[in-house]
Order: sequence, then C-alpha cells, then structure tokens
Amino acid sequence: MITPTELIDYLKQEGVPAYRSRQILQGVYKEGARTFDEIETLPKDLRDKLQAELSILSFEVLKEVTSPNGETVKALFKMSDGALVEGVLMRFRDGRNSVCVSSQVGCGLKCSFCATGTMGFKRNLTSEEIADQVLYFDQYLKRTTGATAKDPDQSGKRVDHVIFMGMGEPFLNYEAVMSSVRTMNNPDCLGIASRSITLSTSGIVPSIKKLMDDPLQVNLAVSIHAPTQELRKSFMPIANAYSLDELIATLKDYIKKTHRRVSYEYVMLRDINDSPTCARQLAELIRGQRCHVNLIPYNETYLGFSNAGKSRIDAFREIVESYDIPVTVRVSLGQDISAACGQLAVEEEEGKGSANAKLMAE
Repeated sequence: MITPTELIDYLKQEGVPAYRSRQILQGVYKEGARTFDEIETLPKDLRDKLQAELSILSFEVLKEVTSPNGETVKALFKMSDGALVEGVLMRFRDGRNSVCVSSQVGCGLKCSFCATGTMGFKRNLTSEEIADQVLYFDQYLKRTTGATAKDPDQSGKRVDHVIFMGMGEPFLNYEAVMSSVRTMNNPDCLGIASRSITLSTSGIVPSIKKLMDDPLQVNLAVSIHAPTQELRKSFMPIANAYSLDELIATLKDYIKKTHRRVSYEYVMLRDINDSPTCARQLAELIRGQRCHVNLIPYNETYLGFSNAGKSRIDAFREIVESYDIPVTVRVSLGQDISAACGQLAVEEEEGKGSANAKLMAE
C-alpha cells in the first residue's frame, strides 16, 4: 500500500476530498480489507477507480506454508517484476505476533551459512514492498481470528512486533527500510510501537552511525556470529570491509549517544564458533556494554553447516552469563517449513524443493 502522503497526493490529483484517505487507511489497516471494493464507506465509483489504478498489496502471494502446530506461517511473495522474496509470521505462545521481513531481493554479503547468500544480490525492495509484508500478515491474522476494527480487544489478532532478519541486509537499503518503519509505526497505518521493531545488520558501520541520529527508537541487533576478526571474516565477508574492532567501536558510540541496548545475534554453528573459548572471547569483547546476547540455534539447510545442539548451546550460554551479560537462546520456529532465510525462494527458483527435503531428512 502506498504511504499516507502518497495516497493524499493521489487523491488530490484526482479531485477526491482528503477525508477519503482516512476511510481508505481505516479500511485497509484497521479492518483488513484486501480489495478496495470491501471498503463500504467509499462510494462505488471511487472503489472502482481505486481498484483499477492502485493495489493494496504491491505483490502477489505465490505460496503460503503453515507449520503443523500453526505457530509459523511463511509466505513467498512475487514482486511486480517477478522477483521473489519471503516473509515469516511467528505466533509465540506468550501472545506475540512477530513478522520477519525481507529488505532486499537476495543478498550480496554471501555469509557462508545463509541460503539467501547463494542467490546473490538482485535489487533493493521499495519501502512499499517492505511494509506490505507486514500488512499481509496483519490481514492474515484479522482474517483467521475474526478480528474487526470494532473489537476492543485486538490482542493476538494483529502484528505487534517486526524484525528485519529476512532476506537481505537492511542497512544497505537504509532509506527504504526507515521509510517502511515509519509506515509500520504510523498510528493511522499499522501502529506498531518503534520499540517493537528491530533492525538487524551484519555490521554496516555507516548506517549504524545514521541510526544514531534517527529519532525513531527502534531496536538494533547486530549479527556478530564470531568473537574474533579472523573467525568472523572466514564465513562473513563483510568483516573485510568493516573490521570487528571498527564495528565494536561504533556500537560503543551508538550506546553512549542513544542510551539504547544493542542485541548481539550469534548463530551457533557446530565445531565452528560454539567452543568454550569462543564463549569467553565473546564475553570479553562485549563485557561492560549495555547489551544482550541472542544465541540462535542454526536452522539447517543444504549448505552443510550443523546446529550446535542444546548441550553445547547451554554450555556457551553459561560461560557468557558468568560475565554478567544477559543471554537468551532464541526460540526456533519453522524448521519444518523451510523457514531459514532464503530457503523457500531458493527452492522455488532452482527447483530444489525435493532435494532439500531429502537432505533435511538425512
């Protein structure tokens, strides 16, 4: 859906009263209308015009896969130019409805353990294409839970958290990402609190510096994944452009200026970065910071990396916690529906679905 400003400009050009924009936004974002024809507060001729000239969603939903327990829904979106991206809805048992969104078609960073990296970078997503992923899942929740705008209790019936951890590097598409965040945050649109939106980066230092000056108090997560420069650059080529020392120095500046906490994302790869030595090195690197560590069980793909396993992850956690650093082990959802970043899109593009299913079963 185009932004509220773009909608007002469009209506003005067409000679339509400005108050109609509020009715359109109410119908789309609050009532979950999937077509303009469903917004009954609009006159029929305007509904027909909007239906012919605008789209509520900027893409086609090519595939939707739901986990057997219903906790995870993954969708494959086909953009107007045929590009494929994916988004994931995660319904946690504590009532949170989180959407993991993509910010690029493919990714150029080529992290060795990530399926998206095998696609290479194709293009940035627009602000509309990013925000529409959240809108799609918000509509999905309204549709499947029977929520309405008049329902005073919308708990569990709308998206309330967004994480930029899907396909692509958000901080290499900074302007479009921040524009989409403003749409998500806008109370006339999705109305998601800025503190409930997390931007994840592999360490794009210039964009982290930009975020320091942005008034939106979003959360910052950094995919660190290794405690030393040598290990990090062995499977994260971005470390060659922005060294670990430079990244940590920038994050210290970020914390000092914003007084906000940084979350360090650390994917646990068996026999690569999961040793007790790595745990101590990580703790020494970040101790004293306003920070938190998320240990991520690896969602295995066809790339050959293995999940570290619960016992090794627990041992790693205990060591880091002994340095008075808070640690969380990420709840892993969607392993049964190819929910690792890029899996569904890669399978669709390359026809690997059956081969990957065999690999995962072995």
